Amino acid sequence: MQVFMIGSGPFDEAYFKQYVEDVMDNKHGEAVYVGIDLGAKRFVEMDETMVFALGDFDSVSETDYQHIVDNANDVIRLNPMKDETDMQAGLNWVIDHYPNAEYHLLGALGGRVDHSLCNLWMIFMPEYQRVLEHIHLIHPKNWVNFLSPGQFQVNKVSEMTYLSFILMTPVQELTLTDVVYPLDRATYRYPMALISNEFLANHTQMSGSFKTGLIAVIQSRD
Repeated sequence: MQVFMIGSGPFDEAYFKQYVEDVMDNKHGEAVYVGIDLGAKRFVEMDETMVFALGDFDSVSETDYQHIVDNANDVIRLNPMKDETDMQAGLNWVIDHYPNAEYHLLGALGGRVDHSLCNLWMIFMPEYQRVLEHIHLIHPKNWVNFLSPGQFQVNKVSEMTYLSFILMTPVQELTLTDVVYPLDRATYRYPMALISNEFLANHTQMSGSFKTGLIAVIQSRD
């Protein structure tokens, strides 16, 4: 199951459609759409039916809200005064309803810095630990995935240039192979941004490992 969520951040409709097509060409299962606040309006504008729409909808008109209701199987309208963001509430819903899915979040990066940081830091919440490697934050210039301790592989996104490892916690014994700047069991006692690495020429995959910590992998381009 591939769950595509659109939030209220910067959004490129053409990029989204191509991304969904590429994912579904390479993955098995059904695609389902979930609109988060303004993201629900974006699905309406694309004439796509959502399985679920959620938000306080303070960024859409009442007319737009009625169109959202007409284009979603289920809608929850939240009180604007709440303890979690619309994106967090939406992610909680999809994890409950599709516990074994891949979660693709668009419109989650590139706008307000506090919103982007919130969408990055929410990975520390206990309810997301089981699925953190299945959460993907997607932006036309930045793809973010998360790694938990152990061995890992990263496949190159063809349109991206740079490969960065954002150590969101202290990390022990980080090894990176098949990259321009390799590491061999390096330990960092505090969070660190290891940016602007690259895949080796003619390589479409790299591998590595680490013993403890949490890492965000970002593939990006200028």
